[in-house]
Parts: sequence; structure tokens; C-alpha cells
Amino acid sequence: LVDPLLRALGWDTEDPAQVIPEFKLKVADGGNGSADYALMSDGKPVIMVEAKRLGYDLVSAVGQGINYCLMDGIDYFVCTDGGKWDLYGVRLPGGIYDKKIVSFYIADSPADVCLDALALWRRSVQTGVVRKAQTPLIEPEPVHYMPSSQLHAVSAAQETAPPALTVINTTGKGNWITLSQFQPAKGDPLPLEIRFPDGSTSSIKYWNNIPIETVRWLVQSGNLNENAIPLQEGKRYILSHQPMHSTGTQFKNSKQIGNFYLEANYNSDNQVKNTVVVIEKAGIGVAPSQFSVRLA
Repeated sequence: LVDPLLRALGWDTEDPAQVIPEFKLKVADGGNGSADYALMSDGKPVIMVEAKRLGYDLVSAVGQGINYCLMDGIDYFVCTDGGKWDLYGVRLPGGIYDKKIVSFYIADSPADVCLDALALWRRSVQTGVVRKAQTPLIEPEPVHYMPSSQLHAVSAAQETAPPALTVINTTGKGNWITLSQFQPAKGDPLPLEIRFPDGSTSSIKYWNNIPIETVRWLVQSGNLNENAIPLQEGKRYILSHQPMHSTGTQFKNSKQIGNFYLEANYNSDNQVKNTVVVIEKAGIGVAPSQFSVRLA
């Protein structure tokens, strides 16, 4: 799974001037370490690739990998299980979340995968441009084929049927749906991740992680219009400069994000609706359709 993608991105996996497997790291503390792959440029490793088994919890391996890169003077770190690929800029400021440049699944929409994966394109890496490609103006729609004998029946049914949810991909780890389409009902399972417009992702452990991580991304990426705060739905604030509603009552479940406070005391459906409201009313240059969650 790893070699074919590297080759598709211009890396000759049989040329040690470009790719060295089991690259020995000379870590500063005198310890031993190795990279499953080192992607080379001008005789020096520029990207360390840690390859784990399919389905492995990649987050658990990121901290050590980034530390090895820092000690060995390698600027970028990739952790992958072959399906999911996470790329980090090890010298970027902040924590691990802030260092993530791009994250993608190879089973996702081909257009999205290609744009994200180009951050690892050999020609870009060699010129020091390590970032996802520009998002296209039009997102290609998935194509589904069916026997011609079924077309008339489907066409007739569509005249009365309600519009279906647009699931970006329904196979394996690519089961993503946009926030603008996501309408959870009581008892529905919690999504596993949320993905942001720049391709980065964040794990979801509770329903309120959806608005929390969205606001955090908007703040950290500079896409939050602070003049739009406070945001109010009915008599309650969703996001405010103080953990207090317009009625003077305190937030029941206040979450501080930067200089703002989020009211996180809502049910699953409203957590998603509130997130959409925040994006629509306070997001700069972004729309709910650019945010998606991965279903269980």
C-alpha cells in the first residue's frame, strides 16, 4: 500500500538516492532509531515515513516520530497504515494538532486524495513546497452505473422520493458525510472523526467535540470572524466572549477555546446544528459543506 503511492508521487522506491528503507537515525541522545522510509533530497533525508499495520492507531506513534525527526534534523514526518496518511511539519509551532499539514485516506474521493497527496509529490518536496494542492472550484460527483432496464424505474421513483444524503464514500475508512448533510437522530452512533477544509482531522469522543474542534480550527486557522461573536440561537448563546447567556444565566457546560466560550450543553442533533450555525455566521471563506465527519 505504501510503495505504490510513493511511486505515483514520483519517488523511485528502488533508487537509494530518492528512497532509503530502514533508514538509521543518528538521534542526538545517542539512542537508536530507524525510519521505515526516508525520502531523500540532495543526499539528505527530508521526510521520515513511519509505516504501521492497517488499522493501527497512528496518533500513538506520532510523538516519538516527531522527536526523532527533530533530533535528526528532518523537517517532515509521515505516519501511515497504508490507508490513512498523516503528514506533519515537525518544526511548526504548537502541539501535534498544530503541526499536521494534511491528512487523507486513499479510499476517499479521488479528487480529494489527489489534492492532499500532492503535498508529498517529489518535485514539490524538493523545492520546499510541502502543502496540499489548491482545492478545485467544482467537486466531481461520484459516478454510479446501473443496467438500462432499471433507469426508467429509478427516474419515476425520484420524482416523488425525498433527496438522499450525500455520503462522500461508503467503503472502509472513507465513510465521510458533510456537516451540511449530516442529521443525526437520537441513538445514532457517534462519528469517529471530523475533517476540516484544509484536510486535517480530529478524533471525536463526544458529540460536543464536533463544535469544539470546529471552533478550535476556525480560531487557529484565522477563519473565525470575531466581529460575529456572540452567536445566539433563541435566548441562548452558542459562542460568546463570556460563559454567560443573554439572559444572564451561566453556561451549563462551558468550553473555553482561545478567547471564546462555547456552550456545549446540547443533544447530538443540536451539536451538529450549532456547528453549522457557527460556520455559516462566523466562518471566513468556509462553508459547512467543506467540513465532514467519518461515520462508524
